[in-house]
Amino acid sequence: MNRPPADTVLADSTGSDMDGVPHAESPTSPDTVSWGLSHGDCWFLLVCGTVLCVLMGVHVWRLASGGRETIEVRHQPEGGNYVFQLDMNSATWVEWMQLDGVGEVTARRIVDDRESNGPFESIDDLDRVKGIGPATVEKLRPHLRCEVLAVSSDDASQ
Repeated sequence: MNRPPADTVLADSTGSDMDGVPHAESPTSPDTVSWGLSHGDCWFLLVCGTVLCVLMGVHVWRLASGGRETIEVRHQPEGGNYVFQLDMNSATWVEWMQLDGVGEVTARRIVDDRESNGPFESIDDLDRVKGIGPATVEKLRPHLRCEVLAVSSDDASQ
């Protein structure tokens, strides 16, 4: 029987050796670079890896306080009291509720009175609201300011 030399491999038309076991393409194939990837696949992975590395570097830089500015916090001097004041003629009922001793019902009454009877001309006008007496007005006085809106002659003639 004639046998081919041992270093010769016979293959059929399907690409497998005559022993029936398929083999991978040769490593010198122009379509395959390594690990069974084409040149295009390798370039895609290279670009994706580079972009990922750059983004991770930017993230680490930002976490290490890169690009941040120092903020100066100014504190109120000791002994200085902050006084909350609101404008009687523009405050909503929610703002009125921020004042000590004014609940939701009273705050809504103040706003309803202002809308039906017109703006307050002074802080003392607050006693026209039902449920607010002179003692309440004096208690709220440091927290109120009354800015009467000036009506122009054009608006008054209309």
